[in-house]
Amino acid sequence: MRTERALETVYKSILGENSLIIKLRNRQGLDDEEFSQLKDAMNILIDSYKDNEEIPKRLALCFVDISVRFSFNENWYNEKERDRLEDAANELSYLAEKLFA
Repeated sequence: MRTERALETVYKSILGENSLIIKLRNRQGLDDEEFSQLKDAMNILIDSYKDNEEIPKRLALCFVDISVRFSFNENWYNEKERDRLEDAANELSYLAEKLFA
């Protein structure tokens, strides 16, 4: 996966009309395959931008308050799934930190 494709994957997964976030808000749960592709894309972008002082603004926007986007009403998901979503948010936060470092 090249940088442009990785950017498209991140934009689609975080900001898209049928993004992971929208699916979670619609109580469809976390799409494991899409989440895995998102993490792969982020790792490519971490490598692609490691020597750059700047990253695209839209990419930065994807990760502003990312953990908040994974917070839901307690009644939407059971405790096990809420823990899983919290872990996913933490993984994305960690990858975002590496991207912005």
